[in-house]
Amino acid sequence: MYNLGSDLLNLLASTVALYIIVDPIGNIPLFTAVTARLDPGRRRRVLGLSVAVAALILILFAAFGVEFFGYFGVTLGDFMVASGIILVAFSLLYLTRPYEQGIAAEGVEVAVVPLAVPFLAGPASISYVLLLSRETGLLHALLVIIVVSLLTLATLLASEVLTKILGILGIRVVEKIMLILSVAIGISLIRRGLSQWFAGPPQ
Repeated sequence: MYNLGSDLLNLLASTVALYIIVDPIGNIPLFTAVTARLDPGRRRRVLGLSVAVAALILILFAAFGVEFFGYFGVTLGDFMVASGIILVAFSLLYLTRPYEQGIAAEGVEVAVVPLAVPFLAGPASISYVLLLSRETGLLHALLVIIVVSLLTLATLLASEVLTKILGILGIRVVEKIMLILSVAIGISLIRRGLSQWFAGPPQ
């Protein structure tokens, strides 16, 4: 029973962390802008396709990325430090960047670029699922990716409602909070990676 409870808590913590890294709430203004010319039906299809493509990319990295990098002798501590640095760097970049207007598009190609890549399946989220797969196992990582993908899709489909409730300013505030939490998660990964380095020989 204790192990089951611990596994559920770890799954919940990993899900929250990846959701924060993907940050669908903070990306609502971008998704609204790039799909502005689409009718509601096509807009839903584009959002669904973008989440599906992003999930597939993350699944592929979770399933095969560990073995690929392991071939080059990359250890668990290396994954943690690299993931933390990337997460901190990208979070600080988006935390300090000026807001830009997205370019409205009419074709479903926006579902892949920029919606799926790099805004949903970017370097930070890819690095995190690589680490998750290495540290907790592939099944755990796949469950987290699926749950976060469903939550992301639900969040983006509800973007109009959330914008009306929170307003653009409220969305921006939530985005900044998410980014600050992402920086904290990144620093935690770096700290844990360094502890792996100094705990003993590479695994």
